[in-house]
Amino acid sequence: NVFPDRLWCPGCGAGTLRHVPAGPGRVEEETTLRRSAEPIRLGTVRLDSGPLVIARLGTGTDTGAGTQVRLERTTERTIWARATPD
Repeated sequence: NVFPDRLWCPGCGAGTLRHVPAGPGRVEEETTLRRSAEPIRLGTVRLDSGPLVIARLGTGTDTGAGTQVRLERTTERTIWARATPD
C-alpha cells in the first residue's frame, strides 16, 4: 500500500496502481490552524492497518482524539476523517 497515492509504484515503478480504501482508524491527536479566515482542524489518524495519516477533521467535536473514523478523499484530493457510527 502507498499513501499518499502516486502515479507509479515507488518500489517497482509500475504505473498500473489501483485505489484501495484505507480502512478504519482512530484519531490520536488534533490541532487547529488559525491562519485563514476559517480555522482548519487537523488530526493524526492511526489506521487499524498501521500507517499514521494526517487528515482534516470536521468542525464539530464529533471527531476529536480517540474517535473511531474512516477516511474520505474529496475531488480536491483533501483527506477527511469522518466519525464512524458506533
